Amino acid sequence: MSGLSRPRRLPRALTAVVTAAAALGFSAIVAGAAPTTVPPTHLAAVGPVNPDNGFPAWYRDSTGLTVGQCIDPKDPLCGVLPSSMPDPAAPVQFPGNYPMESFYMLASSRIALPGGLNADLVTGLEASFATKTGPAAGQQVTFGRIRIRIDTPNAGHFVVTHPYGVDEFDAPGAGTRAINFTDDVGIANGIFTGALGSRVNPFLTWDTGPVAGPNGDKYLGDPAVPHRVTGSALGTNVFRIDGPNIGGPGVNTVSTDLFTLSGKLARNFGVDAGHPTYTRSSADGGSVDVFATSVPGETVQAHLPGATPTTLKADSSGRYFARLSFTGAPPPTVQVSNVSDSPPTVVTAKVADRVMVTQATFDTTARTLTVRASSSDTARPPALRVTGFGPLDASGQQVFGDVDVPPQEVTVSSDAGGSDSAPVTVDGAASLPNPVMASAGPDQTVRQGQKVTLDATASRNATALAWSQTGGQAVLLGQSGPVATFTAPDQDATLTFRLTAQGPGGPTSDEVTVTVAGLAPPTASVGAERKAYAGDLVTLDASSSDGVDSYSWQQGSGPMVALAGSSTARPSFTMPVSTVPLVFTLTTTGPGGSATATVTVTPEQDILAVTQVSYRSSTHEWRVVGTATAPSPDLVTVRLSAGDTLVGTAAVDSTGAWAVRVKGSLVAPDGSGTVAVTTSRGGTVSDYPVSVSP
Repeated sequence: MSGLSRPRRLPRALTAVVTAAAALGFSAIVAGAAPTTVPPTHLAAVGPVNPDNGFPAWYRDSTGLTVGQCIDPKDPLCGVLPSSMPDPAAPVQFPGNYPMESFYMLASSRIALPGGLNADLVTGLEASFATKTGPAAGQQVTFGRIRIRIDTPNAGHFVVTHPYGVDEFDAPGAGTRAINFTDDVGIANGIFTGALGSRVNPFLTWDTGPVAGPNGDKYLGDPAVPHRVTGSALGTNVFRIDGPNIGGPGVNTVSTDLFTLSGKLARNFGVDAGHPTYTRSSADGGSVDVFATSVPGETVQAHLPGATPTTLKADSSGRYFARLSFTGAPPPTVQVSNVSDSPPTVVTAKVADRVMVTQATFDTTARTLTVRASSSDTARPPALRVTGFGPLDASGQQVFGDVDVPPQEVTVSSDAGGSDSAPVTVDGAASLPNPVMASAGPDQTVRQGQKVTLDATASRNATALAWSQTGGQAVLLGQSGPVATFTAPDQDATLTFRLTAQGPGGPTSDEVTVTVAGLAPPTASVGAERKAYAGDLVTLDASSSDGVDSYSWQQGSGPMVALAGSSTARPSFTMPVSTVPLVFTLTTTGPGGSATATVTVTPEQDILAVTQVSYRSSTHEWRVVGTATAPSPDLVTVRLSAGDTLVGTAAVDSTGAWAVRVKGSLVAPDGSGTVAVTTSRGGTVSDYPVSVSP
């Protein structure tokens, strides 16, 4: 693969693979291919989830620059469109008054091309939702996006250089968004680490540095002011296109170093409360252990219902810990706050007991799975259950019988909310290998003097195969291997053979009978006449012929084709564009002589109809519309009648309709005032008049 994509369906643009799932409602019509150059590193980290909206509090790039969401429509440096909010005058509130999409970073650039054409680049780290109905809890997704859309003036190879790499495209012709490429990486509900693998890294900033905003906030740039940027790991802080006539006739390079840039450096870093657990040994009370994480240097506090806050101890890696005491029953929740944030980030986490699996053993001989576990609540031990198997007894153990397939690990959960998983260790005897099975193949009826093949390839798990004859005139001396051959005797006979297979649990054997019938001429059976469209793969079939040792196919008439497998029972070829039938002759040869038969393959005609051919001079816009009857894939090509100048191409859709639309074309109607339209399936319409309007 050269790194370029040339799909067959080309209605208006090329098509390529998108990493975003189209079912989620994101862009899925793209053009292009894998990038030829990519940044050497990816984003470094993603922060804890913000409890106010369900999105990560921040993302950090490989240089250490950390950005948060910028979602305030009243902040002009955020670049949030008021139209994206249900009520832009009201405070942002999830989910009722919240944008459908927002950005940690958004950098875009546009190049105005001659003839009213445009080239657009969009790069960013986006937060959105998997549903189309609006913001909703549990539907949050984040992803890195690179989008390239170019109105091409003509067909050709185009190279696009931008801060996050170099992408190459083959455009089939002139047209609006003939290059239409979107690469979204990371989309998965609630899984925010996927965006770390996108090409969007590092984040861009103005080349003069971050922009200072109100309240001491800093921004990557001001989206209202196109500006030069810095940050590309490749040193390509530009949007450049190289390709034929991209800037007008003879101008093959256009570029800009101005970008519209938005994004806010993170000041709030949030907190991940982890999974708090409680321990108690008496009904009087116990303690809750809180293991939280954030960035280093934050002040993190925790408190139980009705209690005063406790500041967690911290280390240099961003881990925080505290043990909180309680009286009586275990508390249902604990509140963990990063008070360094403004306003403080507050997370309420459920408290559960701590479950520990101390044994998980599978015995292959006894077919038993033994599990032992305990809870940190020894005052009132909760019931424990093994997922997929059942409860443990009051002592915290159980032996599950009749187990043939153990899990790789077991998970034990408690009624108090805790759970733990542990790998299963295996004891006992090894599993037996699959037993050998001998298969000598089906019984056969052959003609005198015919070559006979005994086939044992359906045998299984054999380490050695040997053939012997057990009845009839001797024709087979000892042969080994999956295939044995002999020539049938020149008289009627019944021959029997035994296959012996060595292997696990063996040896084992199977028998096959070969009945030798009287000598008769072979038959040549080629079936009924066939019909095919141009481009179809046609397979001729003589497998029902009888008494045949060899096949020979010859083409007698019609456009000559390359016949693959011409000495086999089922040769094939690709149907050419033709109005003349193709005729093939088969000759079969066997002990009884030879036989011939012919088969004709008639071309099906792709009935092409053109219903509109128009050209608008003011916009240099072509519109050619029609239908075709051949099945997909079928490609329509429009050219000027007086020469071979391409106007455009389009794929025929599943209903048989097609439309070639080219805006800003460099091709105008010629002196003939007509076009020629053809299809890849052989359809042709010549000299169709062009309707020209101002």
